[in-house]
Amino acid sequence: MILDEISKIKSLDKSGMLLSIDSLDEQCTEAFSDLRGVNFPSSLSKIKNVVVAGMGGSALGAHIIDSLFFNELKVPLEIINDYHLPAYVNKDSLVILSSYSGSTEETVSCMKEVKSRGSKVIVLTNGKDLAAYKTKNELPGYLFTPHFNTCGSPRMGLGYTLFGTILIFGKLGLIKLEETEIKKAIKTIEKYNDKFGASVNSSVNPAKQLAQQLQNKIPFYFSAGFLAGNIHTAANQLNENAKVFAGWFLLPEINHHLMEGLVFPDNLKNNLAFVFFESFLNETRIQKRFALTKEVAKQKGISVLSYNLQEKTKLGQAFELLVLGSYVSFYLAMLYNINPTPIPMVDWFKKKMG
Repeated sequence: MILDEISKIKSLDKSGMLLSIDSLDEQCTEAFSDLRGVNFPSSLSKIKNVVVAGMGGSALGAHIIDSLFFNELKVPLEIINDYHLPAYVNKDSLVILSSYSGSTEETVSCMKEVKSRGSKVIVLTNGKDLAAYKTKNELPGYLFTPHFNTCGSPRMGLGYTLFGTILIFGKLGLIKLEETEIKKAIKTIEKYNDKFGASVNSSVNPAKQLAQQLQNKIPFYFSAGFLAGNIHTAANQLNENAKVFAGWFLLPEINHHLMEGLVFPDNLKNNLAFVFFESFLNETRIQKRFALTKEVAKQKGISVLSYNLQEKTKLGQAFELLVLGSYVSFYLAMLYNINPTPIPMVDWFKKKMG
């Protein structure tokens, strides 16, 4: 089987995505090292709301933070995947412009708008327009050099954007984040790299097993609460890496509508796979909803799969799932015999947009 044949994996993975996944811990370590001694203006801690403007892989980190720290964030956080900032953005707002490439069209549009709002601004980027804007206006932020993202794809450089944003939020006092927690998170990534990595045989590798079960299926990821951003990220990676139609849903919301939508067309059950990412940290009522939702899906003849998160903290489980999702999307690409890095349709679309 190809998933246990490293030479075949390397021949398909021409851009080195596997190395990017394997290097997530090093990405996070580099971000931690880069930002450790950086101080941000005290005025940034007095803001009343935070808006993160970013698209695709550049916004995934913010989505994870939004759900993971939902019960800790001191001010409202909104993520804008669009050309324009909300009307409420003003001098009391912090706008984080996040673009891995630095030239994302929608984020650059928000960059131009923010000038007239008088908002505080932080920039996260690797270069181009946003880097020039940061330098010209002497703005705080994180201008990173992604030494550990071999394939160059923003979606696989989350160590810089996700960890960078988490560290900035911690420094601003928007979340409580101890250095010991940061180091534990990096150790968690290392632990699950060892568990899900390509050198681990399929017989004992949950990531490879899940990828095999998703082959020739339309996968939908399900979770709840603090893992919402994680399944959003994992589903996006399925789209871009494995080139499959995939999506994600959250409990308890789906219990109010989705269950009635599992009847037609007649062959629906033959194509779907529902994957439930379950946490013992969820409240009892949510855990009961997981059990009942799986029962409904099984009654409809849909393939139901589960992964029970192992780590003891929310932060630990978030990074466990981040690592798992990345490997699953990569292994599914291998099973479909494709190089996961190129995104020809996105590139075509951008070219046509001009």
